[in-house]
Amino acid sequence: MKNRLIIKGTILTHSGSFYVGEELFSSVLFSVVNSWFYSNYENNGNLKVDISSEKAREFGKIKSAMNGFTDDLHNLPINYCLFKEINEKVNINGHKSNLYISVILENLFTNLRSLYDFLYHFVKIALSDKELKQYPQKDSINSLITFAKNENNQDKLPKNIIWVLNNIEGDLNDIKQIRDNIIHKGKDFLLTRKAGVLFMRVPIKETNSNDNLLPNILKSNDIDYNVEKYLNKIIKTTLKNIEDFGVIIYNEISNNSEIQFDLYSISNYCIDEFNEFLIIKNSN
Repeated sequence: MKNRLIIKGTILTHSGSFYVGEELFSSVLFSVVNSWFYSNYENNGNLKVDISSEKAREFGKIKSAMNGFTDDLHNLPINYCLFKEINEKVNINGHKSNLYISVILENLFTNLRSLYDFLYHFVKIALSDKELKQYPQKDSINSLITFAKNENNQDKLPKNIIWVLNNIEGDLNDIKQIRDNIIHKGKDFLLTRKAGVLFMRVPIKETNSNDNLLPNILKSNDIDYNVEKYLNKIIKTTLKNIEDFGVIIYNEISNNSEIQFDLYSISNYCIDEFNEFLIIKNSN
């Protein structure tokens, strides 16, 4: 493991190092929200722009969402590395290993669901004052998608924002289905090993039933899904949707001279393995 000057945090980077690989995880959306933050806030967190108290409250919500988004971006590689270490350590009791991995899987799917919800607040960066006043008050990405699909609201959001919301809906529903079954309906992961490879499913009722509540994102003919391939696919899909969002928001604000756009990345001691997993592992 290479030495780092930073254990966990945000790095202002440059175009030459802005890529996914090795020690950094780069993100367009992460850069957009950080650029927005530093264009409107001092390093100590105090506003440096003169805006109304109503708009300042909205800015505060975006700022809180940015902090939560950053934490969840860090949590993804940390939880993945923990999964990888436990999954590969043969000296851990098999039953204990499955218990540990089940908790980590729950954390990972919760993180992914949370990342989507933060998009609700980030859309505000691209809105005019008029659009912001008409914005739905229920702070969830689901309510925003419903709002965007309403024919009466087509002039209340930028057209590209409506497009990207419609585009991510199916993938969001997959994550929502998994999270809701595990968190709200009390379903459990059933983990098995076949030839040393870890597989999972979420049975509807009985552990010996021939069913799986997990969305078949791998288009598999098997009832149990390869855990590493499943995680690879669903994490990469989520990150792609997030980056599409980042590009759309950047394009919407690119003519706003009040926002100085810079490139930002995150780094922590799990980024190397996480990036290797995303880049090298085959999700097919």
